[in-house]
Amino acid sequence: MNEEARWKEANDKLEAELSFDEIYEMVFPLIYRYVSIRVPKPDVEDVSAEIIVKIWRGLADIEKINALKAWSLKIASHQIADYYRARKRAQTLTLEDLPKPLPQESDQSETWATLLSVREALAKLSPQQVNVIQLRLIEGFSAGEVAEIIGTTQQAVDSLLYRAKKGFRKIYQGNPHKGGRG
Repeated sequence: MNEEARWKEANDKLEAELSFDEIYEMVFPLIYRYVSIRVPKPDVEDVSAEIIVKIWRGLADIEKINALKAWSLKIASHQIADYYRARKRAQTLTLEDLPKPLPQESDQSETWATLLSVREALAKLSPQQVNVIQLRLIEGFSAGEVAEIIGTTQQAVDSLLYRAKKGFRKIYQGNPHKGGRG
């Protein structure tokens, strides 16, 4: 069953209690992807596990299960902020943190170079811009849902996404002085 089907099934069980396993199966892939972009590789699993525990403990406070996705990412966002406050270190990616391409028969050097270029371009954007790119373009949330997750207005999300895409394009095409942090 794909991720969207699991969320739809959870919505159908609105009145019924969901087990920890059901919640975990629905939320973990989303949380893990979200955390893996923001936290150094050695800490991704620990931070993800802490977030899952907070989600489970706070589940009684959520009114509608269809808000679980956005609510979970809001918890994740706060937990990641706590992670960095506690460690007082900057977000950096090392080459060791980058996922290795899957071994295939064909040459993957071009794919690997593209992945590195995209990661380098994203690293030059502000954390808010990376956040909105991931939530809107990768995870597929609406502007309203993203606004709820990051605690701003829908118009601010649209503006931030526009600036993020413009900045990414400039950086990726080799002119970092006209885009980037803003």
